[in-house]
Amino acid sequence: MEETKLKETKDINLELDYPYAVIRIDREDNNYNTLIPSMVGEMDGILNKIERDQEIRVLILTGNDRVFSTGVDVSHPSIYEMDPMQARYFSRLGKVMFGRLEQLDIPTIAAVNGTALGGGLEICLTCDFRIASERAMFGLPESNLGIIPGWGGTQRLLKHIGYAKALEMILAGNIIKAREAYETGLIQELVPKGEDVVEAAKKWSERFTTRSRVAIAMCKKAVRMASELPLKYGEEFEAELFGMAWASKHRDIGIEAFRNRKKPEFPTEFE
Repeated sequence: MEETKLKETKDINLELDYPYAVIRIDREDNNYNTLIPSMVGEMDGILNKIERDQEIRVLILTGNDRVFSTGVDVSHPSIYEMDPMQARYFSRLGKVMFGRLEQLDIPTIAAVNGTALGGGLEICLTCDFRIASERAMFGLPESNLGIIPGWGGTQRLLKHIGYAKALEMILAGNIIKAREAYETGLIQELVPKGEDVVEAAKKWSERFTTRSRVAIAMCKKAVRMASELPLKYGEEFEAELFGMAWASKHRDIGIEAFRNRKKPEFPTEFE
């Protein structure tokens, strides 16, 4: 499997190792791997490339060898000097980018090799799955700064760990260790210290790479909408997606392989 690395900026890298793509957040001049406004636009540009590349079957987001991300760099002039309207725009700008990430047709995994705080954890929550090193830590400590999470943390965290635990973490600014995050359901896989979390994420998600791209996309849409709609309307939405999947070439390939007791070989094209 040939690997190609595309350097986007000094802060964010896109690495292609088909069928995987890895977005690596790595601010070389910042030990905490914090986020600044320009990085939101850079991430958006990378997502444009990923959406157009049908060879990519799984997207993995990670940090550097020390930390995933400790969130927004509140000491950076572009952040510290924002007025309330600019802060509101910055929040909405991040939500747009996170929304694009959340709605990708392929599985997305946060591979957390260190601390994921604030906006760093909010990026993780936007992914479908989270895999973490045993030394990783998670938290939304914004209340310690007199502010609140601004990129969806108050909305998404409770969907993973429940209302009371999420509210406790947010109000107290608690930072929890990887073991507790695993036990609460925040992460799906613990990786022993010293092991490469990105390689672990690739191995964990390998089972997704041979599935029908159409089926994966439709399943993601249906499950995501299940948390947004009443059951009656969710089932109607599921029926519509079922009909769309039935009309695809992937259905022909899958059922024909099943009838002939063979393993299906689905094309990468979404058709």
